[in-house]
Amino acid sequence: MGRSQARREALYFAVLPDAEAAVRIAELETGLRRRLGRTWRPCARARLHLSLLGVAAGSLARDTVLAAATRIGAAVAFPSFEVVFTGAASFGGASVVLACSEGSAAALTGLRDRLKDAGDDIGLRLGARAFTPHLTVAYDETPIPETMLDPPIRWPAREIVLVSSEQGRGRHTHLGRWPLAG
Repeated sequence: MGRSQARREALYFAVLPDAEAAVRIAELETGLRRRLGRTWRPCARARLHLSLLGVAAGSLARDTVLAAATRIGAAVAFPSFEVVFTGAASFGGASVVLACSEGSAAALTGLRDRLKDAGDDIGLRLGARAFTPHLTVAYDETPIPETMLDPPIRWPAREIVLVSSEQGRGRHTHLGRWPLAG
C-alpha cells in the first residue's frame, strides 16, 4: 500500500451531541455559512463530536491500545453534565468551531483529566497537548467573526465514546461507550 493510500487511524475519547443537538448544530452551520457567504466544507452530522483526549499508540500494537482504552473508559467515574455552546469562532487557522460556556469547559476539562488519570493508573500516558473544548462544524482557511449563539445549543452529556477516525477518509467508528453517573 502506498503512503498516500495508507490508513491513518486516530483513536480518541469524545462526547457526542444527542440527535436533537446534532440537527441544531447542522442548521446553525448552514445558516452561518449562508450569512457569511462562504463555501467551506461542513462536517457531516454523523461525525459531530467534542474530542476529549487522544489515545496515542506509539509503538504499541493496536489491540494492546484498544484494550488499554477500554480499561480507561470503564474506570472513569464522572457525573453527567450539560454541554452548552455559546458562540461560534475560528480555531487553529482552518476550523469553524462552536465554543463552550465556562461551566461546560470546566466540566469537560474535569472529565478529560479523569481520563488522563485513568491512563496514568494503567501506565498509558495520554494527552500532552493543551485542551480547549470545542466542536468543529466546518473547515475554512478564512477566519470568521466571533458570533454569539442565541439561543445557545445544549445537550446532556451522558456518556463518553471511544472513536476510531480514519483520517482523510471521513470515517468514524464508535468502539466503546461508557455512561457518566447520574
